[in-house]
Amino acid sequence: MNTLADKFASKLAHLSPFGRRSDDPLTNMKTALRWVESLPIGDAFKCQQAVLDELKRFNENSSQFTKDRLAVLMLLDEKSRDLQDTLVRQYLRNPRMSRQVESQLWHSVYGLYWEVARGYHAFVLHFARVAGKSQHESQIPLITLRAIMTFGQLLKWRAIRYLPAGEKLWLRLHNLYRVAESEGFHRKPQRAYPEDTTECSCETAYLHILMLNLADSGTLYPKQLDLLDSWLHNWHEPLRLESRVDTNVHNFVVDLSSDHGPRRVRKPDANKPLRFWATADLLQKLNELHIALREGSTPAQLGLTENARTAESLEMLDHLQRHWSSLAGREQRRAPRESIKRLADVTHGLTAILNLMKATNTPVAGSPYGTGLNYSEEDDVQVYGFITDRTRERVSQMHVKASANPHEHERWVMHDESECGYGAVVESRDKDWLRVGALISVKPHDSTAWKLGVIRRLSRLDDDNSSVGIETLAEIPERVMLHDTTTPGYTVNGLDNSGATLPHPSLWLQGKNGPDSVIIDPVHFMPGKTFEIKGLGERKHIALGNPIERSEGWIRIVAEPVKG
Repeated sequence: MNTLADKFASKLAHLSPFGRRSDDPLTNMKTALRWVESLPIGDAFKCQQAVLDELKRFNENSSQFTKDRLAVLMLLDEKSRDLQDTLVRQYLRNPRMSRQVESQLWHSVYGLYWEVARGYHAFVLHFARVAGKSQHESQIPLITLRAIMTFGQLLKWRAIRYLPAGEKLWLRLHNLYRVAESEGFHRKPQRAYPEDTTECSCETAYLHILMLNLADSGTLYPKQLDLLDSWLHNWHEPLRLESRVDTNVHNFVVDLSSDHGPRRVRKPDANKPLRFWATADLLQKLNELHIALREGSTPAQLGLTENARTAESLEMLDHLQRHWSSLAGREQRRAPRESIKRLADVTHGLTAILNLMKATNTPVAGSPYGTGLNYSEEDDVQVYGFITDRTRERVSQMHVKASANPHEHERWVMHDESECGYGAVVESRDKDWLRVGALISVKPHDSTAWKLGVIRRLSRLDDDNSSVGIETLAEIPERVMLHDTTTPGYTVNGLDNSGATLPHPSLWLQGKNGPDSVIIDPVHFMPGKTFEIKGLGERKHIALGNPIERSEGWIRIVAEPVKG
């Protein structure tokens, strides 16, 4: 039996291209409202896709800018917001979903934002061309605000997938703000949607997008970007755009004639339409929030959302203070980079790294692609800067023959190196795991030791390749076994079976300039829980202290000594 959604999809497929039916939802407000109310509930994805299809059809006939058509666009936008929010939550709450599911959800969310932005953008540009003659002129400030906010969502969702802006999104956004500014309503407070509890202006919505972009350099998780987006709604008041620069006050600038985002103020060109703003007052607010969290206030009490954790909020506030500071206080590289072309073996994930260390026991120099270094690969790197497909195929065949090492590795070409890590451009089409925060192990081909590292920066260059920034940890990891000491002991045939649960393989990091720490699977973490460590040469007891860092599939925790 067909569902209502299937029947509806079938009707859409049979719409006549030569004319409109009387029940076409795009005819007028009455039919549009009736159509929206008839959508089947219970399947947010199918409902959202139905609205998306109608918006696409709406934008295909973009030559008509009547009052009825604008009303239909606004209705479809408003009624789709709950559906869109449902898909957004599904996306952000499931970081381990497959590439196919992730792609389907992302394209659905992005596609709806795109069609909404496209519709509003066309109406705003039409208004700008026929200023004073439009029959819906009174609604232009509202649809301009909605357009700006929706373009901001497009930029945010491209950042969530580590994609460059593209599609002239920045230039279109700048043009929308210029329309608002030229018509004098850029600072007019408005409630963008009926359910909004606060008002916003085109200028504050525009600054919201600029500040979100400044905070993101390919280093934030999708959930962190979404969290920051929600925080910024409460931080609009200290921000204001100015057309004249004050070098003692302003620290950021945006060029309204360019297709790129904001920059720090350095040498402004007086011949370009530049807008400047300062962040000193906002940084003061962030400092006050930081102090309050340190003194025991909860994120919810400070307006930092109920779901945010204190440690996560402190980390985020530190990040924002570095990225929103003046030129003198900006985040600096810890070590200079050197351009190189070097092959390195890479393995990823806590389990794979532990298995690697178990198999090798000590760091080894052998290549998983055969015995020693493959010189065809090295020649390719020196000549081309990458490994050619023909060489990859030949090495792959060698790898199949050399099956003595069962552990999966990848071979990357590192393009730059510093004391703290590497930069690389890698093929990423089939790498579902490649995300900011991924735990990896790296071994350059001319080294005998594996280094532990974390993906800190990610930028997708195209469908096949990504630019990756890797931080390598200074500590040398050791594979240890953590035995739970809280399990009641018992004996079998006179043998002590204390800690009958299976031990947990983990990575021990002996602190050089700080406390010792341990990397474990997050499912085993409980503050204060005690373990006996075996594998360090001597029996040692520790208690799990405060988390230092956590990401998908792993958590690094301070190891506090406990007397056995």
